Amino acid sequence: MRNYLFLINLINYRIMLTIALPSSGPLYQSTIEFFNNAGITIKKSSLRSYTGTTSFDDNVKMIFQRQTDIPSSINNEIADIGVMGLDRYLENNDFSDTNIIIEKMGYGQCDLVVAVPQKWGAINNIKDLVNYSVEKKLKIATKYPNQTAKYLNKNNLESYEIVTTSGSVEVAPEMGLADMIVDISSTGNTIRANNLKILDDGYILFSEATMIANLSSINKSNEKFESAKKILRFILGYLNSKKFNTIIFNINSKDESTLVNNLNKYISLKGVIGPTIAKVFSNDQKNWYAVTIIVSNKNLNAAINDLDELAAEGVTVIENKLVFNKTLNVDKLLKK
Repeated sequence: MRNYLFLINLINYRIMLTIALPSSGPLYQSTIEFFNNAGITIKKSSLRSYTGTTSFDDNVKMIFQRQTDIPSSINNEIADIGVMGLDRYLENNDFSDTNIIIEKMGYGQCDLVVAVPQKWGAINNIKDLVNYSVEKKLKIATKYPNQTAKYLNKNNLESYEIVTTSGSVEVAPEMGLADMIVDISSTGNTIRANNLKILDDGYILFSEATMIANLSSINKSNEKFESAKKILRFILGYLNSKKFNTIIFNINSKDESTLVNNLNKYISLKGVIGPTIAKVFSNDQKNWYAVTIIVSNKNLNAAINDLDELAAEGVTVIENKLVFNKTLNVDKLLKK
């Protein structure tokens, strides 16, 4: 009987793909919304739960962690895929088995910046700061000691001391804990509110949400690989959809061939592959056609102007939810 139960459990055992997501902070809710928008609905048993599932694929489970813990989890195969800020990843990137598979996910944008007190009126760039450091050893408060040191060393600033803090970095100069700061900023409002200013060339990193993975872990299991492939296909399809719009319009023409020739005179109206054309059986005795084209964002304004020139009617622009094409080479991303 015991052997029988063991065999039943073995048959039911699945090697699940585990995805680590931020458990708090600005990226927590925006990451869940991103996955939901990509068609991968995340469900948690409660708001305080640190695990989740998705009906998109029952072979996938989510775990919620601090961003600083996610690279370690990926490296140690506790999780296979993770989402976190690029700034946090680069600060903790001394892991041999983690790879960036999507560097820019389109949300969570912020800058890692160098900021000094506003009262330092003569110091506006890194060169000014280097000259000032000759007279005074600078104490710099930050949560990003590794990237701070790399930036300062690259710019030949030698006389400094890094004060690593886990609290609110912006208040460190006011409290006398440091002379200046290196920190993340989205709008610069908090920095200015604390009487600080960003150096003109003090932008160390432009960061946003990024996706990392342990490719060795994923490629060990066919189940994990197929689930990862499915997840990535929809995420890339969602990101790809942001590059295109679907335009639907009605237009009067002698026949389909004439219509195609007229549309092809305009680069903006050629679409990704070409237009889809259907006959409209109208009551006004005119020869109307309904046309659907997919255009890139950069051609959208030109397309609208060109359709106005062609006297198109009922022009409707639809924001795409998912766009899949051959450029989404998911297998290549996941192969080590």
